[in-house]
Amino acid sequence: MVVSEDGLSCQPTKTLDQIRIEDYSCVILPGMVNIVPALQDEKLISFLRSLSEQDILIAAISSAPLLLAKAGLLNDTKFTGGIWQNFFDYFEFLPRENFQPKVLVQDKQIITAIGFAHQEFARKVIFGLGLAENTDNYFKEQNEYAEEDLIFTLSDEEFNKVKQSIENSL
Repeated sequence: MVVSEDGLSCQPTKTLDQIRIEDYSCVILPGMVNIVPALQDEKLISFLRSLSEQDILIAAISSAPLLLAKAGLLNDTKFTGGIWQNFFDYFEFLPRENFQPKVLVQDKQIITAIGFAHQEFARKVIFGLGLAENTDNYFKEQNEYAEEDLIFTLSDEEFNKVKQSIENSL
């Protein structure tokens, strides 16, 4: 069982070894409260890295763009996400120069979004897959945000706890 950061339970039906990526049009990565185990999962990171050679839509929301960064998929790609600003100096694989303080960013075949923009994210994925010509009326949400609504920073104490947690799990 895989549980998303908001408690959505998903029962995987295949392992990464069983996936034939040619059978899929899209890979969607949900956010995670504790992304450290996924960042350390070399099989997952290798799988994501292999997507760079595929013609497939990749969508990552909330903290999940960190996984794309670890796989090298954001090196030349603009992105957003629910990423603590402290992480840009902490994780050398995370390209600060490509981060956009926006609700949602699509660059090439990669869609990224902040977690609270799940409706806009869903619309963009539906549209990107060609499942609808117009998704404007599929969901409604706030469309205007101040930049401070889109930038997240931990206090020094909180960040030290997160760093300690990461370092203890290595």
